[in-house]
Amino acid sequence: MARTSRKKQNKSSESIPETVRVYNTALYVRLSVEDNGKDSDSIESQIRLIEEYIAERPYLKKAAVFSDNGYTGTDFLRPEFTRMMDAVKDGLIDCIIVKDLSRLGRNYIEAGEFIEKIYPFYGLRFISVNDFYDTVTATSNSQLTVSLANIVNDYYAKDISRKVTTAMQMKMENGDYIGNYAPHGYLKDPNNKNHLIIDPETAPVIRQIFKWREEGISYMGINSRLNEAGIPSPSQYKADHGIVTNNNKKTRTILWNKHVITDILSNVVYIGHLAQKRGSQCLYAGLPFHRTPEEEWIVVRNTHEAVISEELFNKVQKINRKTAETAKANSGKYDYLPKANNIYGKKLVCTDCGAVIKLYRSISTKKDRAYFTYKCTTYSEHGKIGCTDRKMRQADLDEAVLAVIRKQMDVFIDMESTLERLLAMKKARLKSCGNGQEIAALQKKISNKKSMFSGMYVELKEGLLSQEEYTQTRRILSDDIAALEQRLAELEGVKIETEEQVNGSRKWKTYISRYYDAAEMTAEMVEAFISEIRLNENNTLDIKLNYMDEFAEIYSTCERLRKEVA
Repeated sequence: MARTSRKKQNKSSESIPETVRVYNTALYVRLSVEDNGKDSDSIESQIRLIEEYIAERPYLKKAAVFSDNGYTGTDFLRPEFTRMMDAVKDGLIDCIIVKDLSRLGRNYIEAGEFIEKIYPFYGLRFISVNDFYDTVTATSNSQLTVSLANIVNDYYAKDISRKVTTAMQMKMENGDYIGNYAPHGYLKDPNNKNHLIIDPETAPVIRQIFKWREEGISYMGINSRLNEAGIPSPSQYKADHGIVTNNNKKTRTILWNKHVITDILSNVVYIGHLAQKRGSQCLYAGLPFHRTPEEEWIVVRNTHEAVISEELFNKVQKINRKTAETAKANSGKYDYLPKANNIYGKKLVCTDCGAVIKLYRSISTKKDRAYFTYKCTTYSEHGKIGCTDRKMRQADLDEAVLAVIRKQMDVFIDMESTLERLLAMKKARLKSCGNGQEIAALQKKISNKKSMFSGMYVELKEGLLSQEEYTQTRRILSDDIAALEQRLAELEGVKIETEEQVNGSRKWKTYISRYYDAAEMTAEMVEAFISEIRLNENNTLDIKLNYMDEFAEIYSTCERLRKEVA
């Protein structure tokens, strides 16, 4: 028996859970090699492995899959990882499972920070299948194993970073093009992927853009002419030719914009030179991604055929510099007036095109007042070809959002009061029924069934139970315990709700005590209460608040209790 006991102590991820709490579980999978937007077999195999793990554990309920395909593990700036952590913050997820620790991240410090600090802060359970690690059952030995695994992953990532950085530096200095996609107007040479050749289909568009600029046409004027002519933007052109990137995963047509025009009109690639390392990051040196100063760019001349003449390029640069100087001279012209402060950020979007609504400042004719209006950026830049006109004064938007939040606060307060009253009535009724004997019997049954878990585990290890028998019996016991505990809760008048509802209720109580008397909207209130705001074509608003599912749960519980105590 002593030998069995030691084995049981050394087994971390397979230890029997102390309770039958069901965890809403997120599957997180990651692939660090871009696969043109399609999930590879590696992604699928990760999901399959984790799903098989969950299938044998009835206390783990699959809630969602978050897949970062083509993102590095050296930092946590990944869209699906961010979305998953938002779901955690909203109380929708309380367990995360990965295939192994390297899927979580290869940065030792950041991965350790998440496991040791972030996860406990949110009450999260974290499981790494292949590392046999589970935060609920982790021992000091398994914690050490995780630390060593993180260090190995970190070292591996930095070693790869050092080798790749050195190789890329040499390629750039040799005049090899190292970008994933050729600049608009060029193609990658089929005989040498590091060499650019002119694209006969798109190069004429580049030439026209430079000629228009030489004629004095503004950035926005060029932008409008291209869109009105129906000429595909670089992102749309890629999408039309089956090239999927992070910038063209949209259902609507991707139009030309000022940023693309200004980038083209300043890029020396169109006169046959390469200016690379304009953005840089270095994992092994601890440098995050950043824009590189122009003096640090790696410029190699005459690496490929030019699309335009150097004379035309230089003329355009003079025009660009003059435009920039004029803009700079006018930038502080109205600094004596208040400036715009958009407290809604990316939570305020256009219903039709999905663009983030921005806050614009306009100045009165007397130059003595500033006006602030939220507008659809797509319409502001492209007009009717991009979206429809919609706008709302800042004061009107703030007033409407604050009114909705106040009303919801009052509704929540009323529901909480009603819920407490109904629960008190139910407790009184149950108490008067004299269910003491049944309660004691239920408690004894639950204790006995839980104690059977450890006995089953010993029998499994000694070969008296097969894995199939063990799994099936454990599932039956878990279901029995859950049913008994539910009945016990009913008899004791204890209301057991999902973790999401408890979390949402707790947060709303906190927010109400803090913001109930607020006189105006603030960025902190937006973060606390707002999930999303959509501005419609008729300038009405669709406001989605955080934790509305919890409101529905509380309301449903109130209705059930009304019937029970009637």
